[in-house]
Amino acid sequence: MPHPADANVHELLGHVYHLLRSEAPQGVAILRDYDPSLPSLHVDRDQMIQAMLNVGRNAVQALGSEGRLTLRTRALVNATIGARRHRVVASVQFEDNGPGVPPEIADTVFYPFVTARSGGTGLGLAIAQDLVTRHGGLVEFESRPGRTVFTLLLPFGESTDG
Repeated sequence: MPHPADANVHELLGHVYHLLRSEAPQGVAILRDYDPSLPSLHVDRDQMIQAMLNVGRNAVQALGSEGRLTLRTRALVNATIGARRHRVVASVQFEDNGPGVPPEIADTVFYPFVTARSGGTGLGLAIAQDLVTRHGGLVEFESRPGRTVFTLLLPFGESTDG
């Protein structure tokens, strides 16, 4: 179970950025595009770092020896997560210009043991989705060759209904 406390999303992403940068091949650029106005999230710091790191690592691995990964934050208003509508949620995106999610696994990419990578465990995205869900959030993605975006949606406060 999470042990939430107030945390700055950019501090969490900064930690993830440095880990990814140290693991990424030299030909992979990792960029940051942050919305500085985001308030703190009430999350378990370690679990959020793990979820973000899993999504970021998948992107870096998909890029291979070269490409670009952008870590982006935005605030979304009146967003729905499951059956709950939230006034404001944090949108944390991992956008890469790699080959995209293979269509044959697109519907099951968050299931355990589903992977398109030789030697992959297929656990990273399943764990990320579980950790984000425990915080009332959601992980979603859109993908085509040349542009894949995984988005973590995390609520800041109470939902307006549900």
